[in-house]
Amino acid sequence: MCWKHVLIRRLPRTASVELALVLLTCFASGCGAKKYEERLAATSEYFEYKDRINTELTPAWSGRGISLQVPGQFALVPPPSQPDTEEGEANASLVEDHRQPHYLGIELPGLVSAWKANVQADAEGDDEQGRTAYLYLFSNYDWHLQSGEGNNPSTYLSELERQVTSSIGVFLPEGDGGTGAQKNVRYRETIPSGLPDSKFGPPQDFTAVTLSPEIPVSDVPLEMQMYEWAGSQIQVALLMVYPASVSPQEDLQERLRLTMQTLAVADQAPRAGGTQGGNGPGPARSF
Repeated sequence: MCWKHVLIRRLPRTASVELALVLLTCFASGCGAKKYEERLAATSEYFEYKDRINTELTPAWSGRGISLQVPGQFALVPPPSQPDTEEGEANASLVEDHRQPHYLGIELPGLVSAWKANVQADAEGDDEQGRTAYLYLFSNYDWHLQSGEGNNPSTYLSELERQVTSSIGVFLPEGDGGTGAQKNVRYRETIPSGLPDSKFGPPQDFTAVTLSPEIPVSDVPLEMQMYEWAGSQIQVALLMVYPASVSPQEDLQERLRLTMQTLAVADQAPRAGGTQGGNGPGPARSF
């Protein structure tokens, strides 16, 4: 079997059509063997990257001008049922949102979506809570529509952060000069941080913090990882809550970084009526 056939057989099946187009283009343009090999290697590397993303993460979710893929362990928690009567619609704001982290004793503003996972952890006895992880997506989207109610969209992340840290007894120092190895200190993280992933998407800058509660907030010790992104108008946060004794085999931190690579945000305030201005979600970066 020739070397060309060997390389082709090693590619994921999803790459077959795209690879054929690359080869036809290469042959039509009369490129040499070296150029052909470079394009073939680049195509192989790209589809290996896409295959890893789709293996480690769930299919893309989108809403409120945001799109992302979450770690594969997590399943979407359905939103509350919407009232189907005029009287019910008038009382829609009174419907309890079961997706909220009520186990922390709080209800956080701007909740867009939530996911839940059963994970391996050193839980005592048969405590289900000790083997549960949560993922929450927040945005100031609704604050743009409710700005007349005293909500300032430009300070959304600060308020969200204040409520989360207050509930767990943590005080964060000013600034973001920490490192990923420190807890309860903000730090800056660029994702993806280097090759090969940076070839396939522009690196994005996030403010991150690993939160370790200073007061007991549940029967099981918890830790949290938060990533924040602020555009010119839209602000987004992703908060993962997990048992402190979670098994390294769950690979939650690395999968969360992969999730951040897939984050795309339409950085335009919604218009009256709840529609997003401009085009659909783009890379999570401000221009």
